[in-house]
Amino acid sequence: MVYIWLSTFILSSGLGQDLSCKLIENSPKTSQQLLQFLALTGSEEDSAILQSFDRLIERLERVETRKKTDYAFLKALFYRTHSGILKEYDRLATMNQTLSNGKFGCLTGTAVYALLLEHFGYDYQIIELPNHVFIHLTVDDHSYVYESTLPMSGFRKTSVELEKLLEQPWVNHRRISQLSTVGDWFENFEVIPGQQYKTINLQQLAGLQYFNESVKHYLAKDYITAMEMVMTGYDLYPSERNEKLMQLIINKILKYDMIKEEVKNQYLEKYVRFVKRQKISQTK
Repeated sequence: MVYIWLSTFILSSGLGQDLSCKLIENSPKTSQQLLQFLALTGSEEDSAILQSFDRLIERLERVETRKKTDYAFLKALFYRTHSGILKEYDRLATMNQTLSNGKFGCLTGTAVYALLLEHFGYDYQIIELPNHVFIHLTVDDHSYVYESTLPMSGFRKTSVELEKLLEQPWVNHRRISQLSTVGDWFENFEVIPGQQYKTINLQQLAGLQYFNESVKHYLAKDYITAMEMVMTGYDLYPSERNEKLMQLIINKILKYDMIKEEVKNQYLEKYVRFVKRQKISQTK
């Protein structure tokens, strides 16, 4: 028995909708889940991306038939996937970039492995830290790290420090900086005494991708796009991290001279409606 712990709206209407429906019908379940990540860049209708991911699954299915143990297959899955599609580290890469040209951060790398493990029927949880996501798994009573940012040694035994970290669930997002994005390289990530983690699912991991993108637009002073991104991210993952960023962005929108008053009022009303709606949903 293998227990895996992962350090982890889809279709818009318009032209190409018929093509998307056909792709969903002809693609594995994993590719359908992949759409929530690709929707960020409008790539959920990109047949080349979906078909390339399906080909990866087909290759791994052939590998699975040749491996005699779960340990051997999971090791092969990690390294074959990394050498096949995870080519160049880019901290805030989107899933579209990861599957199109191999740029990846820990977020999209972890998402790729989560989607694959989902396809092959392994139980898993996605684990979130303030700046990083990674994989912890137990195979034959041995504990390992499945670290997406380490191409040559990402399948490794856990350290004593990491074991202590995994005994302390529930990260406090209110203590995280509003602009603290998720995507750190393994060597830049430090196990800090008292640091805690939180388990999330694939949808919430996709929400973190929207959070990262919102921060990028915020730093570029594109506050309108940043607000749209963080609201979508909150719909996918209603976390304190997103709440803090929304508050920061709406304050910038209201004070930014380059934004017209009517647009400011529009987004203030939208923000107020959004907050009220979320409070109602949280009390149900």
